[in-house]
Amino acid sequence: MGVLGKLKSQYRFSPEGLSFKEKFLLALPAPAASLSSVLIHNVYIKLYTDVIHLDPMYVGLIYFWFNIWNTINDPIFGIFIDKMKYRPGRGKFLYLMRVTVPFILLCLVAMLLSSPDWPQKTIFFVLLLELFLFDTAFTLFGISNNCYFLIAAPTKEERVDVNVLRGYVANFVSFFATLVPSFLLVGNQTSNRPQIVAILMGVIALNAVVYLVAVTKLRETPEMYEKGNGALQSINLQTLWQDVRSILRMRAFWTWFFYGLTALAPSGIYFTAFLYYMDHVIRADGLQTTVADTVPMLVVFAVYPILGSLVKRFGGKHAIFSGMLPYIAGYALLFFARTWWQALLAYTPIMVGKYLAETAAAPLGAAIIDENEMLTGTRKTGLFGAVSAILAAPVSGLQLMIFMGILKATGYDEQASVQATGAVQGIRAATALIPIAFCLVGMLPLKLFPYDREKEQQLSLFSLKRRRGEPDPQSGSQ
Repeated sequence: MGVLGKLKSQYRFSPEGLSFKEKFLLALPAPAASLSSVLIHNVYIKLYTDVIHLDPMYVGLIYFWFNIWNTINDPIFGIFIDKMKYRPGRGKFLYLMRVTVPFILLCLVAMLLSSPDWPQKTIFFVLLLELFLFDTAFTLFGISNNCYFLIAAPTKEERVDVNVLRGYVANFVSFFATLVPSFLLVGNQTSNRPQIVAILMGVIALNAVVYLVAVTKLRETPEMYEKGNGALQSINLQTLWQDVRSILRMRAFWTWFFYGLTALAPSGIYFTAFLYYMDHVIRADGLQTTVADTVPMLVVFAVYPILGSLVKRFGGKHAIFSGMLPYIAGYALLFFARTWWQALLAYTPIMVGKYLAETAAAPLGAAIIDENEMLTGTRKTGLFGAVSAILAAPVSGLQLMIFMGILKATGYDEQASVQATGAVQGIRAATALIPIAFCLVGMLPLKLFPYDREKEQQLSLFSLKRRRGEPDPQSGSQ
């Protein structure tokens, strides 16, 4: 029996729950967005510094202004999406996802057209404008998809299952995105810009296919919005402040917010750091880099169903703590790695720990929204994102700025094929020690997070009843 068959047999739900096909379709939008994000925030960064030769200082400045824009648009879009009405024949969340996809893809293509012959300031302003346009569409798509997912998959078990399937799809499609920089942006091949651009166009085409399958095959119905619909309330300062206060009073929100701000935050730029590390610290070639990136993910593929089962059995909080042990140990090994195969061995526990924590995190974040709906009667998925974005604004993009700042401070030269000893040590520290420090800090708010396994199940049953009526006790069981 193949991997797909094993997944089907493991995740068999009652007739009242989601079918395997429905879960698979629900798993597609997030990997499509993830692939776009990998291209923008990981692959393109290396492309712009090493092929287009944009100074890392300009890259950091771009993300400074980019994150200011994020601070503005995330809250506005979150509130707008919550209050948007479902319209027969057009829909709500899926409608927004469908209209934003073309803009996302257009921006991905446009960013490949910058030339190293342009003045630095021209490259800076063009890329900044393209990032602004991309992020506007991308934010609308991301918030809409999260809102849709949480009502289409109301139970903890379904959310875990979809998240496992997301992992398979995301890593399959991301392989093609990471294969390009692994082969062409590491070593001495970065001068072949036309070939790099052509292959990245192919990756964008793959990204477009995943987007289009997702947004054309998924469906939404009026019944999905019968309970907890925020569109029934008008938008005014009084009701908005009441809604915000209901979020800010939740201990679960604050502890989860600070956990998300710290523990796994450096993993957001994991592949960017990986490319610099393999290129300038290990001095690996393209094949070695690809193998070091691929093998750990094959290990994750093999154990993914087990990770999902662990989350269901022991609860999200305990699963995250368990995942942090191999995560930290892997980064400690990475700091001392000297060869590509040592880096491979280090990244294997890093990836297993990371994906165990992320698999557990998906239903926990959703449970906070469920509890707020249980307390107030109104679902506020978009507002949760808005409040989090405002609170996180002062440190948005911090990881990339820290990484680029360390590179600049230790003498990284974007024109040099071989970096000075200080720059190599800077890349080593930024890649391995920073994630360990953030992870250790993040364990404190996680310890204070108030949901145990029993609380998770209580909120899961509430969500199931709100979306589908009286819950079936067997729904979600294997």
